Amino acid sequence: MNSSKTKILLISASGKTGGGPSHIFLLKEILKDEFDFYLAMPFICPKINNYNKKKYLQISERRISLIDILRLIKFSRKNSIDIIHAHGKGAGVIARIIKIFLQKPLIYTFHGIHTQCLSRLNRFLYIFYENITGWLDDEKVFVSKSERKQTKYLKIFIGKNSCIINNSTREMFRIKINTEKNNLKIGIDNNKKNIISICRLVDQKNIFEIFNIAEKLQIYNFIVLGDGLLLEKAKIYLKNKDIKNVFLLGNQADIFNYLYESDLFLSTSLYEGHPISILEAMSIGLPIVASKVTGNVDTIKNEISGFFYRLGDIKQASFLIEKIMQNKALKLQLSNNSFLTHRKLFTTSKMKNSYISLYKKYY
Repeated sequence: MNSSKTKILLISASGKTGGGPSHIFLLKEILKDEFDFYLAMPFICPKINNYNKKKYLQISERRISLIDILRLIKFSRKNSIDIIHAHGKGAGVIARIIKIFLQKPLIYTFHGIHTQCLSRLNRFLYIFYENITGWLDDEKVFVSKSERKQTKYLKIFIGKNSCIINNSTREMFRIKINTEKNNLKIGIDNNKKNIISICRLVDQKNIFEIFNIAEKLQIYNFIVLGDGLLLEKAKIYLKNKDIKNVFLLGNQADIFNYLYESDLFLSTSLYEGHPISILEAMSIGLPIVASKVTGNVDTIKNEISGFFYRLGDIKQASFLIEKIMQNKALKLQLSNNSFLTHRKLFTTSKMKNSYISLYKKYY
């Protein structure tokens, strides 16, 4: 190992499958030759099993702990950490505290401005917290233009140093969009075409809107990959409404097994930072139908690589899905543009170059 490499501590307060942890592991992988990464996050993400134990510190899941703070300070000093990089709100709280003691450069990536699911009081408290502690960040990273725009709209302190670095995903083989799929490969015993969503089952992802769309379009399977607090509530809802064309398949080790057997990707989120799941779908050329919200609007172009629908408008979303699914030429055109947009804007090489420049700015 080259001991002269800059040592970067990546912090996440969540180890559950999602955009933040996925981004961290991709970042570590594509920049491993340039930087020496250390990791602090909960021991939930299965990728941690393959991580160098000397470079990993387990912290609590979505909870601020004094013991974690003290252990992180000790861990950072022991390993001579040069830069702290926090991912998400919880990690930001932890990182800002340890920065006071370590006096090391702190980079903070928002990964979504989570205010829409908060009460008015909690929204006020969050913005107040950002404004009285945000000065501790040496650089704020936004993963999309609309995320930065939302931050300005909410009057959240940004400071002098900020940048936009889009999320990225690996380039994958192009899907053969209008060929027959094999549903038995993914455990579904019918020959319906598949609409797929990949998301945590939490309020932000607005999963009951998927179910309402599925109820109107029973000629298709609606596959939902992911887990979360709303799983049992979702099962009860589907049972009570007698919706039988939704398949809640949980977290999967290889989501591309399911993406390649699908015809269209659906996102119903209330808001995003910059959605990894849509980027993964675009990396193989799936057409997209998505809610017109922060993050999503930076990812696809309406009527070019997919379609936006008005949040809550089940009729419009259903119409757009049918419009794509019933028109092979349109589906192929959207697929081509989805794939090419990913290759032009959202590749790992573009993200890699941006982060090399950012990290070198601070060490």
